[in-house]
Amino acid sequence: MDARPAPDVYDDEPWELAAAYRVTIWEQPARPPNIDQPARGPVPFPGAPMGWEEMTFELAGAQDVREVIQSAETTLASGEGPASRRGVPVQDREYVIYAKAQSEDRWLHVAGWTPVLPSASPLNLRRLR
Repeated sequence: MDARPAPDVYDDEPWELAAAYRVTIWEQPARPPNIDQPARGPVPFPGAPMGWEEMTFELAGAQDVREVIQSAETTLASGEGPASRRGVPVQDREYVIYAKAQSEDRWLHVAGWTPVLPSASPLNLRRLR
């Protein structure tokens, strides 16, 4: 990252607050200990990674993105994700935060890592952990 002075950004560029925030909580269930053992029915690919589950919600009345990040981290820590709610052991958790501008009908990815996208995808922020 390279920080440099921005010339007169408050004078001639439009600014607005986020109209809404959307949070996606991702959980990757832990692999059952006997998943690679022979079984009846469909056989999983040995050693294949487990998939991810997600739930998305909008936060109404959030003051700013810091409050949204705190809410997302609290949700992860409290085991309120989609797999955890069912009592399924989880091996990884992530969140992604989107903000919606007041004047546009689109969501901007502002924080988090989307685990179902390739890490090199231009649609994904870099994973920090």
